[in-house]
Amino acid sequence: MSVKIKIAVDAMGGDGSPKKVIDGIIHNNQSNKNNFYKIFGDKNKISPLIENKINKEFYEIFHTENAIKSTDSPLEGAKRGKDTSMWLAIQSVKEKQADIVISAGNTGALLVVSKLNLKMIENIDKPALSALWPNKKGMSVVLDLGANIECSAKNLSDFSSMGAALYNSLYPDEIANVALLNIGSEELKGNEVIKETYQILNDKKSVNFNFSGYIEGNHLMDGEVDVIVSDGFTGNTV
Repeated sequence: MSVKIKIAVDAMGGDGSPKKVIDGIIHNNQSNKNNFYKIFGDKNKISPLIENKINKEFYEIFHTENAIKSTDSPLEGAKRGKDTSMWLAIQSVKEKQADIVISAGNTGALLVVSKLNLKMIENIDKPALSALWPNKKGMSVVLDLGANIECSAKNLSDFSSMGAALYNSLYPDEIANVALLNIGSEELKGNEVIKETYQILNDKKSVNFNFSGYIEGNHLMDGEVDVIVSDGFTGNTV
């Protein structure tokens, strides 16, 4: 029997929780029996939603009545305490009791609490929000989508490596083509941070991805680039 992937779930985060979150677990379990769900939240609300829907060998509920609200600022969310469903779910990854953490809750709080618990990868200064965007040929990884309003050239260079690593984990047989989102494709276009990042990536010659230069907004969906890198302000606006 294969080892199950342990997924920590913040059941109380997001609109319509915990019902929508539990519905997602039930739906996933119908087609994937290789996941074990460590569910964090109010047991009195969660149990009636999941009992008799999936076998108990696939989940365990960890009770807490405390949750981070969607209206909390990131700092307020972190200050709500270490007994919130989000904090406990993230902590379970830190303690290697779970492999993955999932939350549909407050994004800012999720970022702050994750950074407090899990720390950063060595030599990476800032985390980034990423997403998969459809293009004409498949999917592109895009980051940062709002975690960092202002970024240095090093940050954008780090995002390039992080985005390429994510893309390569999803498509292990491919080498990612990475581009910087800019106002033009010419080397001299853009602000000083973008131009400095261009020089760093162009000189770096990474073995993990191909640097494709700049990409403009009207070419985002062409499918010629696999990883699109931007500061959080521009990425979120796009």
